Amino acid sequence: MDRRMLMVAMALPLLLVTDASRSHPWSQQEVTDQKPRALANETTLIRGLISHISPDADSGANPTYFAHHGAETSPDGYYGFIATFDLYGFALKHGQGTAGAVWIAGSGAGPLSGAKTIIIGWNVLPAEYGDSRTHFFTIWTDDGFIKTGCFNTKCPGFQPEKGAHIAPGDAFEHVSTPNGGKQNLNLKVVKDGGASGDWLVYLGLNRDPELIGRFPRSLFTGVFADKAVAIRFGGMVSAPVSDPAPMGSGYLPAAGGAAASISNIQLIDRNGRASPVTQDLPKLESKPDAYAVSPIENGKFFYGGPKGAK
Repeated sequence: MDRRMLMVAMALPLLLVTDASRSHPWSQQEVTDQKPRALANETTLIRGLISHISPDADSGANPTYFAHHGAETSPDGYYGFIATFDLYGFALKHGQGTAGAVWIAGSGAGPLSGAKTIIIGWNVLPAEYGDSRTHFFTIWTDDGFIKTGCFNTKCPGFQPEKGAHIAPGDAFEHVSTPNGGKQNLNLKVVKDGGASGDWLVYLGLNRDPELIGRFPRSLFTGVFADKAVAIRFGGMVSAPVSDPAPMGSGYLPAAGGAAASISNIQLIDRNGRASPVTQDLPKLESKPDAYAVSPIENGKFFYGGPKGAK
């Protein structure tokens, strides 16, 4: 995976869980571009991370944008999620990338070496795969990618279940059509309450999710070995300024059924109980005129933005 896009993916949980008491949506002024003015008031860690991710960000080279909702305020933490994504496909070029994903964050405040996360979902990333197909992907790290973590199965980490029908990096044969038929990616990640304590990964395409693998507890240290402190749902794109990439289906949420959706959103507690998300959650839109999210209603929201966004 493009190193810059991978590191930018890390920025999201760091930005959001550094101030976990923030329970309202971020204002447009706070997140108007890839290097928001609000970072001037954030921690040295975040400023340093953004600089590391994109040292020439001011030049506008290959900006990366997010549009997300997230849960980050439970005093007991989070032990997993359930969600359904529409799958979409695009003819992207090398240097462009788009993803619909869930970020499970284990920490945020402190040095970069303390950044712990699992990211899972679908993406189109020609630089990684050598094609413009839609793939299932995972990312993990226990230390901000300093010594641990990787994309898909490029290092010891994700352990596929014997006989699993899909593995990280595999391509999907069919994708959704805006205002047409949908291909539903049903995901569930849950902390094993038994002896292993692993993060168990379930996936089903147009069917109930089945166990396909796990992230062993031994990969992670600190709080993330036992629970997450934040879980966020949404999209991410990265591309040259002159050739922007679509997010979701390429349609803004105002397009309704033509826009990509994430539905059946549920959060799992320490007892393994899944509770539907019945209220709106805080949002982050780093370029809201181009990539946005709708409010969550009945555990569902729309997200994304157009191919021609600048």
